[in-house]
Amino acid sequence: MRDLARALIALALVVAAEPALAHPPPLGVRGFWGGVLHPVFVTDHVVGILGLGLLIGGQARWGWLPPSAYVAALAAGLAAMTTGIVPRFANEAVLGTAVVAGLLVALARPLPQVLGAVLAVVLGLAVALDSPPEVLSVSEANLMLIGTGIGAAAFLIVVALASRQTQARWAGIGVRILGSWIAAAAILALALRFAR
Repeated sequence: MRDLARALIALALVVAAEPALAHPPPLGVRGFWGGVLHPVFVTDHVVGILGLGLLIGGQARWGWLPPSAYVAALAAGLAAMTTGIVPRFANEAVLGTAVVAGLLVALARPLPQVLGAVLAVVLGLAVALDSPPEVLSVSEANLMLIGTGIGAAAFLIVVALASRQTQARWAGIGVRILGSWIAAAAILALALRFAR
């Protein structure tokens, strides 16, 4: 009788189990809205997007080229994801871009806009290629990818516009400190990733 009870409990646990996901939908939200929330809940993406957004916002002479390059690269990477591409080292590229952007934010020197565009392209592609939707239906995966593109683009633009508003000297110092923290966090994450 005891063996039958154990077998029934084991069967109930197997039936109730859900698949293990590396990037589960944030807060259990699936579909389009899960994609929109994805860049805000993946720590490496948050660090990369914050770093680049602060860099773009801190460069007064830069126009819309870097954000436009980011959005275009994000769209290209997400389109590539629909073909089933599984890239290697996309996450490391996100963290590497976060290191460079964070250090440049901490440096707080005028930089050429082309440098921002190159970093934006690298980050846009890397974020897109590091955002595989882990769902079972193709239509839901496509909705999540569209949501991820919109969420990641909006996140960068909001951070860049907010950073551009920091006119006070103390706010600029705070942004530089935040840039150094972003670089340090990304370096630590890369060190842990390569130590494995």
